[in-house]
Amino acid sequence: MTEQQAALLALLDLQAVDSELHAIMVKAKSLQESEHVKSLLARRAQAIEAAKQLDARGKEAASAVDGADTKVREIQARIDRDSERLNHGGTAKDLMGIQHEIDTLTKQRGHAEDAQYQAMEHAEAVAADREQKLPLLRAADAQARDAVSERDRGLAELQDRHRELTAQRPERVSAVGDETLVARYDSLRNARGGGRIAVARFERETCGACGTHMSPGDAQLILNAPAGTIPTCIECSALLVR
Repeated sequence: MTEQQAALLALLDLQAVDSELHAIMVKAKSLQESEHVKSLLARRAQAIEAAKQLDARGKEAASAVDGADTKVREIQARIDRDSERLNHGGTAKDLMGIQHEIDTLTKQRGHAEDAQYQAMEHAEAVAADREQKLPLLRAADAQARDAVSERDRGLAELQDRHRELTAQRPERVSAVGDETLVARYDSLRNARGGGRIAVARFERETCGACGTHMSPGDAQLILNAPAGTIPTCIECSALLVR
């Protein structure tokens, strides 16, 4: 095996590392920008807002019940005081006035009790609505949390593998033993946005980088390239290892 052949084989090993590193970056970006996770997080945000609104409605309904209860008690307390005054006696005019006030308060108590009943019915309806919707809201929250946890686990695994490969790369570069060749390789790999396959095998008249099948004439030129030169793909310019 010639020195150049050994360097190209080592370069293939380097390409394997770099290809996996690029794939990791692509996958990590896909996970970070996952539309599925974004959709679930949006649903979770809506669920949280809906839960807050349900809690607010519940508090408002409970407050209305408390207010209605207080009003009924206050009116009843006034009726009780007037009844006690009535029982203590007095002039006919005074007693008629007290009785009229009791009758008025009794009507007010009736209206207040109707309002109290309506407030209680409304509070029960709000509570029933909350009990019906909360499981759905909790499910939306749980789905979003699970999706985020799964995404984060995937990202953590990718980060671990990225660190492993990054640590291996200097050794792979050193194994090539040709700084000029590595520089040429890196230039090809990083062209047009990066992530390209810069070196590949040439087998069955086909470029292993882009899959281009060569004509017999082009294939012969690659196979018969002079010693000391590295043939390249006519389509993607990748360095070809025969």
